[in-house]
Amino acid sequence: MTESTKKVLPEFNIGEIVEARDRLWRIDRITPVEKTIEAEKKTFITYSVSNITGQPSTQILVPNIEPIKKSVVPRPEPDKIGSPVYQKLLLDAIKLDLIYGTTSFISLQNSKVIPISYQMVPVLMALNFKNVRLLLADDVGLGKTIEAGLILQELMGRKRINRVLIVVPANLREQWQAILKRFFGIDAVIMSRRNRRRLESELLVGGNPWGYYNSIIVSVDYAKRPEVKEEIIQFDWDMIIIDEAHNIMRPHLGTDDESSKSFKQSYGFAKNLADKYPHLLLLSATPHNGYKDSFCSILEMINPKMVTSESSHDYIINKDLAVNHICQRRRQDVEDWIKGSKYNKNPFPERDSDEIYITPSQQFIDCMKALNRFSDHVLQRSEKTLSKEKKLNIWTILHFHKRAISSPHALECSIDNRINEIDKKLQKNYQAIQDPSSLLSSQEAAQSVMDGYETDRLSEEELDLRNDKLILTRTMDDLRQEKDLLKKAKEAASELKKKDNKMIDLVDKILPNRFKVSKKVIIFTRYIDTLNYIKQNLLQKKDKTLKFKDFEIYAVHGQMASQHRQDIYNDFLKSEEAILISTDCMAEGIDLQFSADQVINYELTWNPNRLEQRNGRIDRFGQPKEKVYIRTLIMKDTLEMDILETLVKKAYEIKKSYGFVPGFFGDPEAVVDHIRAKREKEGTQDTQSTLDKWLNFSSKVEDLISVFFSEQKIKEMVEDSFYGHTNINLREIEERMRFTQQHIGNEETLLKFLKKAADLYAGTMELKNERLQAYNLNLPDPVQKDIGVDLGREYLITPNREVNASRSDIEGVNLKNPVVSGLVEKIKNEAFSVENEFYGRTAAFISMEAKKVSAIFHVKIRYVVNTKPKTLMEEIINFGVDLFGKTKLNEEVVESIWNSDWNNHGKIDIELKKHLKSALELPNLEELLREVGSERRAKVIEERRAMIKNLQEQGIATDLEGIDDIDIVGVDLITITLIYPELK
Repeated sequence: MTESTKKVLPEFNIGEIVEARDRLWRIDRITPVEKTIEAEKKTFITYSVSNITGQPSTQILVPNIEPIKKSVVPRPEPDKIGSPVYQKLLLDAIKLDLIYGTTSFISLQNSKVIPISYQMVPVLMALNFKNVRLLLADDVGLGKTIEAGLILQELMGRKRINRVLIVVPANLREQWQAILKRFFGIDAVIMSRRNRRRLESELLVGGNPWGYYNSIIVSVDYAKRPEVKEEIIQFDWDMIIIDEAHNIMRPHLGTDDESSKSFKQSYGFAKNLADKYPHLLLLSATPHNGYKDSFCSILEMINPKMVTSESSHDYIINKDLAVNHICQRRRQDVEDWIKGSKYNKNPFPERDSDEIYITPSQQFIDCMKALNRFSDHVLQRSEKTLSKEKKLNIWTILHFHKRAISSPHALECSIDNRINEIDKKLQKNYQAIQDPSSLLSSQEAAQSVMDGYETDRLSEEELDLRNDKLILTRTMDDLRQEKDLLKKAKEAASELKKKDNKMIDLVDKILPNRFKVSKKVIIFTRYIDTLNYIKQNLLQKKDKTLKFKDFEIYAVHGQMASQHRQDIYNDFLKSEEAILISTDCMAEGIDLQFSADQVINYELTWNPNRLEQRNGRIDRFGQPKEKVYIRTLIMKDTLEMDILETLVKKAYEIKKSYGFVPGFFGDPEAVVDHIRAKREKEGTQDTQSTLDKWLNFSSKVEDLISVFFSEQKIKEMVEDSFYGHTNINLREIEERMRFTQQHIGNEETLLKFLKKAADLYAGTMELKNERLQAYNLNLPDPVQKDIGVDLGREYLITPNREVNASRSDIEGVNLKNPVVSGLVEKIKNEAFSVENEFYGRTAAFISMEAKKVSAIFHVKIRYVVNTKPKTLMEEIINFGVDLFGKTKLNEEVVESIWNSDWNNHGKIDIELKKHLKSALELPNLEELLREVGSERRAKVIEERRAMIKNLQEQGIATDLEGIDDIDIVGVDLITITLIYPELK
């Protein structure tokens, strides 16, 4: 072994104070870095450090190339007399910015999340592990994304992690980005084929965005590409988060088709990440797809010991171990949990859900007949084509039927797109596509029709457009015939617009009935074209009648920029009477419960889980109304009613019996494969018959149900599940939350801090709205510039998290608010520096509680917790001394003096400076500092061991080695306060 490849030991420890670049720094993290220099591998140590004076900068120090030496925090300056007001603000600011250990939830003060005990369960589970590896499998509407964000924020706040990779379906990237920013103040970038060039342009030449940005969101389809995967795994990541983790499980043994190959690639990519990196969060409301081997594949990613297999078909789950890694709760589990908590009411609303059946007009029947003639033509010519092309043709006609059921305008748009494509081919002496999958794969076509998730390659709207244009006709005559059939179908769709019973019922009956309940409604539709159709009809009614005169009508869809969508939603949120029409861009990951209590599904989504996602936007925790209303419009005598309504009703039967909705179509292509196989066994059908008869859908309903979600499969899923299983008890969670408020404070603590800071800097903070607890905060322009904010003409802020969540124009009081964090940093920096007039490290006052001239010292104790890796923990402690008797004061006396009313001391500077020097020169001061540190260390160890015992009694003391092995790195004297007794 050469000298260069030997293990390099760091010269300094985590938590130590060092001097470099003419400043003092605290070491937060130690990282070995391996570099190849002149064909020889060399290892360097780098130190991630924070500026102890409060300036918001984090640097990397490299001892090999710059001088670094051990140092200490300087003592307060006795010749600089500070103010008690500045001092208290300084201490408050330091306390708000401490690094805490495992005895509290620091994520509560570092987020905008409304704290409730059930969402803190995964956080406590995470804190019980050195390497956090969890499956968050709560039901839809319980907030898995928020729970993951809380864990992320908790570990970041404790300096346990720094770099995170978040892998999600393509359609959830922006939602994750928005949630991380809004609730946790985390600036994550989206890495994609389209975004990459822009991200690279912001870096120095040769810079790699995968290594530069610490929080990256990427779609699984993009990330699993071989060339992209190789780049990702070149870099160190502290945590991997994979949302919709059922998409990355290993395909069921024996499946070997186009979609299973894609799933295998996703599984292989996820398995590489799980094996390589220490912290892993998997999120899925439906982690079990009915196949135990697939479910076990994601359990093995978390911890291979959770699963044993005697053969490729026989898997055994170690539930005693797995229960510590899996948080899986139904809504009923949470409701039962909350009944035993401090909350005296169910935080979930009652759901009033029903279907509204629309009787087709003659125009609708004529339109469907015209469309069936087009379908017969496409299906007839598929008889002699390849199997792959047959599938694509089936998905194409299903797509057109689905668009027709949604709205005549959606069908018109699809027909126009297809006719335009036919015209292009006729003009170019058309030749058949050799490889149709290059335009649209069978799996992509299936995802589009069955309302699956969009891919990184194609958005949902792009998938729909390609389904419109996918033409597999092999002759010019066929093209001309198809064009004629489409023109007739379009004429029928135009006639349908004149008597569209669904639109007529919506305008004349359904919305007026809904407005009797409340004046705000959200209408979901699958298609942008249908959205525009609904909006146009409502606006015409608003202009021509008094029925909707006072209502604002808003519309949002996925092709809008995310900020534009948010602005429109904010307008809807503030409106008293309004209708919001939205595609499914607002159906996932966005909480709409504060904006409305009614949803209308304009058509039935063909994916029961997506329907639940839509409904769950308003039917979720925090909904202020006691009841929510959901209405789904269904056209009679269509596929929508005959088939998919049956599937949806079966889904709700399962939810009613078992408390969850399973993931029905892990592979939507299998639906058509199954039906086609059954059809071939039963003999050829008349090719001139309608779509329903050709596929024989209706007669296959019960058979389809038995294949995809039989009672036996559901029971097996229940046996393998962990619903309601947790070793975390309510008392433990609420005790941690209480401890957090006691040591870090809550919104009221921060509000008081803001008020004092505003006063200090000649600003104002006045109550503007008592009901909303909204304050108008104003700061001088130079202060705003210093902390990097612009408060504008009016800046409203509230300590009420519910108000903050429901009002986009009122900011919350939390440490992620840039005004709060900016003031914390400014006060720490200025009150710590002797160069500033707002010096806070020394102070003096008179107290009626003081009997003798005394000094109260506030110290920051820095601990290193000897886990692997080591972690840093800090706390502020005070103690008092009789200045002339030189004896330590009783803790109760110190507390009584510190919390008493303060009066002006009336002393001259010479006397104050003399007494401050006497305090700093106490012969036993060093001994007192060591004693305070030693006593607190013993107390912390005692608390940790009690916690370990408690967790062991609950059966969840896993991976806790080292958390009670604590050393003191330093005891920093932060402030001295002289207290004089009141003269009689």
